[in-house]
Amino acid sequence: MTTESRQHLQRPTIGDDTTEHSAHGQHGRGPEHEYDPLYTTIIHTIRRDEPLVIRQARVLGRLHAPQIDGGTLICENARIVCDGNLHVSKISGYGTIVVQGEAACCELNFVGDIRCAGQVTCCGEAKMAGMLQAEGGLLASALAMTGVMNAPHLVANNSVLIDTLGDGLWAHRTLRRRDQHSTIRRIEAHQVEARKLHCDQISAECIMLEDTSDVRTVPLEAHLSVDEGSRIRFFERRDGQLLPAGRAMSSGATPVHCAAQTCPVRR
Repeated sequence: MTTESRQHLQRPTIGDDTTEHSAHGQHGRGPEHEYDPLYTTIIHTIRRDEPLVIRQARVLGRLHAPQIDGGTLICENARIVCDGNLHVSKISGYGTIVVQGEAACCELNFVGDIRCAGQVTCCGEAKMAGMLQAEGGLLASALAMTGVMNAPHLVANNSVLIDTLGDGLWAHRTLRRRDQHSTIRRIEAHQVEARKLHCDQISAECIMLEDTSDVRTVPLEAHLSVDEGSRIRFFERRDGQLLPAGRAMSSGATPVHCAAQTCPVRR
């Protein structure tokens, strides 16, 4: 992983000024220490023309704002639309979040649909079930994704897990096409374990591919576990030379293979 990529994983900036809107029409503004840290703002349906700064907000209906900053954003079967950047400490809950700018948080634990026109940054672990579309890429400490993800690049300091939703009723309602593959052009991580993944390049020490995954290039020295339905097209040597997978297997430059449970870098 490049040094430049790691430098992006920084805590998002959160303003000191706090503006809160509740279902009862209450507004408050003042220094952070004036607010009870356990105070929660309830939002049913609101469209704001000014940026929204929250301490902790539970959205129960629809929220539309030009910008959202602050602490914890809890989505309870709601729809949140942010026309600009969304910078909060935590995103959790279930529903739909649409961000036209960039999204940044310290913790992500969400079920549903997230669509971001910019980059998604999570300085902690990102846990997601459903659909994640990050047009500007995803930077996270670690990723546990269950569902479908689309992004130009994914950079994680630790492990990346991309799993499928399965065949349950919830999966039918969440994904238009249950057989849809995750598409990520480039992945950099310590360990990658993926099912139904289409990817151009993976840079990792341990790579496990299952369920019709298709990856163009992986490092020649990586520890690999690939099922019969998945394939790797090329192995990349340290000097950048690409070896066709079939030729590498038949020559002395054979990559290291390992079972998932015995992978030396599996955490």
